[in-house]
Amino acid sequence: MPFFHKLLSLPLCFAALSCWAQASAGHGQHPPSAQISGPAAELVVPWPPGGGTDSVARAFAQLAAPFAQQPPAVVNRPGASGAIGFQYALTPSPNSKLAMVSAEILLLPLQGIGQVQLGQFEPIAQLTNDPLAITVRADAPWQSIEEWLASAQSAPGLTISTAGVGTTHHMAVTSLAQATGAQLINVPYQGTAPAVMGVLSGEVHATIAAYAELAHFVEAGKLRTLAVLAKERLPAIAQVPTLRERGHDLQWSVWRGLALPRGSAPELVQAWQDVAHRIATSPQFASTLKGLSITPAYLDRKAFSARLQAEEQAYRALLPHLKQSQ
Repeated sequence: MPFFHKLLSLPLCFAALSCWAQASAGHGQHPPSAQISGPAAELVVPWPPGGGTDSVARAFAQLAAPFAQQPPAVVNRPGASGAIGFQYALTPSPNSKLAMVSAEILLLPLQGIGQVQLGQFEPIAQLTNDPLAITVRADAPWQSIEEWLASAQSAPGLTISTAGVGTTHHMAVTSLAQATGAQLINVPYQGTAPAVMGVLSGEVHATIAAYAELAHFVEAGKLRTLAVLAKERLPAIAQVPTLRERGHDLQWSVWRGLALPRGSAPELVQAWQDVAHRIATSPQFASTLKGLSITPAYLDRKAFSARLQAEEQAYRALLPHLKQSQ
């Protein structure tokens, strides 16, 4: 699974994070507005354990513990491309629920998947942002993105795994096919971790996923990344070109953020905003994410809300093409 080997080292990372957070809290560095009062909080992850979103959630929860009366518990509720987890986050409970949200919170309602709407959530902050990448097995016949695209353009049947129907990854595959004429068959899995395993096992020819979620396999020589869907090359794989360099300015990424159910108490919303800012801008959080090859990219509530609105409009424009590819 992606992150498996790196996750082995997380207990030590989390222990260091916990010591930092407890020491900071003990020295009175946090004003009352940064304290989470009330019932125990659940941090809901709409994806399986072992993926990037799960890892970010656990790092955040560890650092958030000193700010709450009871440490937040990470709860995984995967399925239906995130719809099950989003619905669970809105279900009334004695516990308060903070959700890890991604672009699927925008995409699923547009496609009639699930019953959750973006308007049912209160954005808190964006935490990370990682470009998607096209990756194949190391023993695949394609040595470059040009060779891979040529195969995909010349004959149908090239399969590519995604994190699920209607996900950002699926949208990226659709836009890639539209821009290049590639005849790609989307093979949806229940999350990125199994999608990466699909290409590792040879079930599919390629996968499209954030580089962070398969970096270990690339470094170990099991996978080969052919291109990234970003404005600039990634420092970790500087030899790998962007699609933009090859004449296709496609930029797709996996971002992760936090949201509360709409209607949450204003003081709870403000407190989580304060906590998110302190954690997301801390060297400790950045260091942990770097160890997982995940890119920290903090946006406060206002900037995050603006991104959500702009991205939703972009998805609406591409949606007809997505439906044609299903």
